[in-house]
Amino acid sequence: MSIKRVSTLAAVAAASLAMLVVPAAGANALEAGSQGTATAKSVQAADGRLYAWTDPHGRGTVCFWTVNADNWGPCRNAASDIWNNGYATRFDAVDLYTAPNGGGAHACISRGDSWPDLTTHQYRFTYGEGLEHFGHTVNDDISSHRWVDFCSQG
Repeated sequence: MSIKRVSTLAAVAAASLAMLVVPAAGANALEAGSQGTATAKSVQAADGRLYAWTDPHGRGTVCFWTVNADNWGPCRNAASDIWNNGYATRFDAVDLYTAPNGGGAHACISRGDSWPDLTTHQYRFTYGEGLEHFGHTVNDDISSHRWVDFCSQG
């Protein structure tokens, strides 16, 4: 794990305990640092959270959730890095929606997966054909999410 991710996760944990920042709709946000090296996130133990950063590779503001979120608060339509560090439980995949309240098309990220640079446009909303933003890139276009039992077309 990179020094950047360890520092960010330590800062996130400290903020959670201190309850220093609690933005709208249950999102938690902190300013993330801007230096570090890229290494596998898989060495980090699962903490049950979905993470989003406003800039690629863990930079910018970081938001995190352990439950469903109808509105991503400071990370709404601003995420450029996503990491599902959820626990291996029944609901360990996450549907990412284009609209608040689980609306519009969605993409799904499985437990342990990291999408570190959404600006490459590699990741798209591929579920919900005919719905708002279907086929669009997920970069800067996620508004809400739901924890689900698995990623499937539907």
